[in-house]
Amino acid sequence: MYLIYTIIISIFLFPQSANAYIGIGPLLPLIGSAIVYIFFGIIFVLGFIFYPIKKFIAYLKSKKKNKIKKDNV
Repeated sequence: MYLIYTIIISIFLFPQSANAYIGIGPLLPLIGSAIVYIFFGIIFVLGFIFYPIKKFIAYLKSKKKNKIKKDNV
């Protein structure tokens, strides 16, 4: 039993070199996902900032039109 434990421990402590090349294959989906998350983050921030500004400008324009209509009547 002691011999089995010694062999298992020595396998993990003294690994042999593995000359393997993984390549860029696993990296491509990570890069794609990162680009998508960044894109959606930018869209979210821009929407969160510019939508209230757009609504406020539309409110000011409608208020100005109502004032002009009242002055003409």
